[in-house]
Amino acid sequence: MSPAQIPHFLLPRGLPTARTLRTLQQTQHAGHGFNTSTRRCFSESRSVAARPKRVTDKSRVLSQPDKFRPPSHPQRLVNQARTSPTGQPVNYGRALSAEERAAQDKKQYPNMFPPEGTVMFKFLTSRWIHIWIAMSILTSLATFTFTTNFKATSPFAHLLPSWSDLLTHPIDTLSQAMHVYRMHVQHESMRVREQRQRRVEDAEKRRQYRIAHGLEDAPEKEGVVSGEMVDDGQSPVAVDVATAAAGDVAGVGGAGASQEFVDWEGKKKPVKKWLGIW
Repeated sequence: MSPAQIPHFLLPRGLPTARTLRTLQQTQHAGHGFNTSTRRCFSESRSVAARPKRVTDKSRVLSQPDKFRPPSHPQRLVNQARTSPTGQPVNYGRALSAEERAAQDKKQYPNMFPPEGTVMFKFLTSRWIHIWIAMSILTSLATFTFTTNFKATSPFAHLLPSWSDLLTHPIDTLSQAMHVYRMHVQHESMRVREQRQRRVEDAEKRRQYRIAHGLEDAPEKEGVVSGEMVDDGQSPVAVDVATAAAGDVAGVGGAGASQEFVDWEGKKKPVKKWLGIW
C-alpha cells in the first residue's frame, strides 16, 4: 500500500522563514527606524538562517492506524454542539429552521412510511379501518361457507332466491331465504324425530323378545307401560312415547319433568336453552 501524500496547504507552517523575517525587518525599519527590537530580529534572523533548512519537498507520511475508524466514530470522542432538538436525529450540518423542519416532516421519502397528515398515513394507522376490513373478510367467508353447505345438504336449496335479486329486491329476498331456512329446520327436526322413534321401537321389540324367551321378567300389570326407562345394552334408549303422553295428560304436575330429557345412555339431563328462552 503506497503512502498517502498530504497537500502542502494542509501541513503546519512551522518556524518563520528568512524571507518572512526580512519582510518584517523592512516594515519595522520604515516605521520606527533601527532600534533594539530590530537588532533582536536581525540576530534571530541570522540564527534562523544559520540553521539547516528543512526539506519541504518531501511529503509527510502518516502512520497506519491500528484499525478502520470512520469519520462518524473517531478514536477520541468530540462533543459537538447539537444543532437538532433533543429526541430528534443528529443533524451534522447547520441548525434547521422551523419551516425546513416542517417541510422535512411532510416530505415523502422512497421506501419509507408515509408522512403524517397524508391519506395513506391515516389509512395505515387507523385501527377501525383494519377492524372493519378484517370483520368484512371473516363475515364474507362465513356466509360463503354456510350457503355452500346449505345448498349441498338441504333438499330445499332450489327454493333459494338468486344473488341478483338481493340488489333489486333485498327485503323480499331476505324474507324468502328465511322462510326456506325455517323449512329446512323443520325438515331436520322431523327427520331426527323419526330416527329416534325408530330406535325406540327397535328397543321395545328387543325387550318384548327377551320377555318372550324368558330372558327378562315381564311387567307386573299387562297393558300398562312401565314409567321406568328400560336399559338396553344393544341400542340407545330414547324417551318412551307412551310415558311422554301420560306426562302430558297429568297436567301441571308434569311440567317439571318436561324440562328434562334422557340421553342415549339413559341419563336424565336438564334441557339446555339458548339465552334462557328456547
